[in-house]
Amino acid sequence: MSDRFSPVEIVLDANTRSRRVIVGSSLAVPDETQQIDLHYGSQYLFMATVCKGLSKVPYVFTENTAFYWGADSIRNHTPYPISSVNDQFHITGDWTFDPAKGLICWRANLATAELLASLTETTNPSLLFHHYLWALPPNIDAVLIATWDMPIWMPAVNAATAAPAATQYERRKNGRTQVLFSDGKWRTRYGVLVEGNPAETWGDPED
Repeated sequence: MSDRFSPVEIVLDANTRSRRVIVGSSLAVPDETQQIDLHYGSQYLFMATVCKGLSKVPYVFTENTAFYWGADSIRNHTPYPISSVNDQFHITGDWTFDPAKGLICWRANLATAELLASLTETTNPSLLFHHYLWALPPNIDAVLIATWDMPIWMPAVNAATAAPAATQYERRKNGRTQVLFSDGKWRTRYGVLVEGNPAETWGDPED
């Protein structure tokens, strides 16, 4: 089976409801060199091993459990810029999926208009996103499995916009993002709706 997505391998500890790394038989807090960066515009496949206190002790999900994952840089804020509902979990051929052994996987689309809006509201090149994985077992309310932080970056070269390389240079002016075109002029990027679908238009050329 060929690879189609950018892989994100993570270990989660249901006991502490957090991301961990495996050190021998123990679960340790990731250090600064083990941070995982994500980028807007890409498609990811999260491959999670969910443990319960020790690396050799899996979290055993109840049969027929559904799942939900989402992430946002702001708490108590909807709609979420990125999320995956149950039909994005365990798609045949993606990865080993065995909830009875704590192994789950899901696809994540980081090319949404909502995510782009969040990232362009700041002049920072990245935002720290709070990720949440929920289990939805039969006949009971949702169960929080883990929460963890991962930054999401705005790429300098973004295939999702289908923009030529000459437009990769950006600046902020009067609270808006401007892009440098190959004629040496800056133009302001505006978000618009075309027949209800997000699109972009450009302002007048400026020096």
